[in-house]
Amino acid sequence: MFKYSYPYGQDFPFVEIETSQCSARLSLYGAQLLDWTPKGQFPVLWMSPNAEFVAGKAIRGGVPLCWPWFGKDPTDGGRPSHGVARVSLWSLVSSEVLADGTAVLELALPASRPEDPSSRLRLELGQSLEMRLVTENGTMPLPFSAAFHSYFSVSNYARTVVTGLKDCPFTEFAADAVPHRESPLHPAGHIDRIYYPTKTVVHVADLEWQRVLCLTRSGSNSLVVWNPGAELAAGMADVGAGFESGFLCVETVTAPQEEVVLAPGAVHTMICRVAVSGIGC
Repeated sequence: MFKYSYPYGQDFPFVEIETSQCSARLSLYGAQLLDWTPKGQFPVLWMSPNAEFVAGKAIRGGVPLCWPWFGKDPTDGGRPSHGVARVSLWSLVSSEVLADGTAVLELALPASRPEDPSSRLRLELGQSLEMRLVTENGTMPLPFSAAFHSYFSVSNYARTVVTGLKDCPFTEFAADAVPHRESPLHPAGHIDRIYYPTKTVVHVADLEWQRVLCLTRSGSNSLVVWNPGAELAAGMADVGAGFESGFLCVETVTAPQEEVVLAPGAVHTMICRVAVSGIGC
């Protein structure tokens, strides 16, 4: 039910998961869920066919973890964009399959110094998915932000609708953004928005696959909607021309705009639950 594999060498150990409820792949590099497919469903996560497995570089697709900061290094110290979690090797602490076929895995990224934070990631994979990222701060106050940078697989990006964002203010970072139909959101072309503050529940409807992904979040007051659009994707070596049509990123985020500062020893928990249903259910 759990099997280790090394398709890209010893630096990139995978855990392959197969249960009565789902199949999945997890990379211990980055603690990154690469694939999750509930039985009888289309894949829920998108992995780039051009993803690069290079030490020090983030993997394109699945659910990269942005931690303990989202965006640029808040100290301007030259540290990696979106934090160290997605370019670090995590430890698999435990794994089990429950009686109902749900796979439960827990991973850890310890602090390198007493003043630094540590992190644990708990995954529950079955017909639904729960991702729980727990941060325990070290001995110094920590300006904190984080994200589940989820790449959701869609039949056709142009036929995807996002609901639950009506009346939520947002900032658009795409310089070449085209007009999008709003309320509900029909993204088109390059979109790069941070919604803050947001509601707890957001739905991603795939009109061609007749599928709805229901995202329920806690410990997160922000949400990012991102797709590079055709022109930008064509120039991205780890995406490529035309592949942007197969995904939409809808990200559970504790954003810098929230100005979260963790006190010494404080604990922060961010959760995203993904349920899959048919349109009209």
